[in-house]
Amino acid sequence: MNQSFLIPLASNGHTQRALLGLVQPLAAFGTAHLRALSTSRCGLNEQQKAEGSQASTSGGEQHEQQQRQDSTSSSDHAQNFYNTFKAGYEHVKSKAAGAAGGGSGQEPAAKRLLQTLAQDLREVLLPAQDITSATRVYTGPVASATYDGPTALVLARQQATGWQKAWDTVQEKLSGIPVVSKLLNLKVTDTAAYKKGQELVEDLKDKYETSDHPVVHKVEDLKARMFTGSEASRAMREIRVRDPAFDMNRFVQSVKLDAPTVVRAFLKHDLEALSQHCGPELLERFAGIFKHFNEQGVFEDPSILFIGDVEIVEVRLMDDDPFIIAQFHCQQLKCTRDKFGNVIDGSANQIQRVYYFWGLQQERSPVVTAEGKVLPPRWVIKDMMWQSMLALV
Repeated sequence: MNQSFLIPLASNGHTQRALLGLVQPLAAFGTAHLRALSTSRCGLNEQQKAEGSQASTSGGEQHEQQQRQDSTSSSDHAQNFYNTFKAGYEHVKSKAAGAAGGGSGQEPAAKRLLQTLAQDLREVLLPAQDITSATRVYTGPVASATYDGPTALVLARQQATGWQKAWDTVQEKLSGIPVVSKLLNLKVTDTAAYKKGQELVEDLKDKYETSDHPVVHKVEDLKARMFTGSEASRAMREIRVRDPAFDMNRFVQSVKLDAPTVVRAFLKHDLEALSQHCGPELLERFAGIFKHFNEQGVFEDPSILFIGDVEIVEVRLMDDDPFIIAQFHCQQLKCTRDKFGNVIDGSANQIQRVYYFWGLQQERSPVVTAEGKVLPPRWVIKDMMWQSMLALV
């Protein structure tokens, strides 16, 4: 949660009283519940002692009666606990509604606090269910882009306004005067003064561009930072032009969704599965690596035990296309076998941490399905690097 929002909120007197009003019923509820538990426990102990002395003299019938009394006591205790909890919950709920919705001024701050808390809990306890793959190519039917209507361009004369008609009439009357007609037909670009000034501007521009003065370089750097921004900001601007609904948090979750599929296909040497996520240059590189392993009859264990969180390393432009470098790590088995299944490197119980770096490039246009749903531009895995850093076991 944003700390800059909580500090001024907690320092406000009205909000503090609202929060105290929410906490006090919970504390009272907890104290009452503990007291009820201790009382019921003491009562049950005394009852067990008394019934134990009776059971020693009365035999099997007293034992059955004791079991029935214990079950009745447990059900009554559970019912009392439920009633107490329900009463405390209703009390806290009413207090929260009064603090969040009543009055004006500082009450909306408490309402925003409760909404933020609820949203944070919902995101942690209930992960989003609509996260889709960011790198997988869409292979379903797409909408038809054919157009059967007219395509030829037609010139249409624009209707003149009243002001344009009046100006045309004045021009016609003044065109009969030779001096005015000459002024009206005169072009500034044809004058000697304009040509001389244009040559002077071109000379100054050439001298400025070819100058090695440090002041000129500082001015150019400052102008580039002010008007073009950093490379990351220009890349993000291009990303949002292609996908206005782009969200970096959802993108990170989508990459984490694709990570086990791509890594497992890489360990299994499955080029067909990798072709759904990777670009042609990376697939060609994988084909050479897999061919070398297959010729030697060596295979890696594709077991993946854990995948860490995805981190964004860099956002940049490459060939005018947005390019994002993402990093994550996997805990996987360090075990290499031959074609007979014998372990030739590592062991079946040795765990290693492997760091993967993906270079993802955004495509230029979205995809429209046959149902009319617009899918955002795909992020193609253009490059992948991996390195084993730490053996855990």
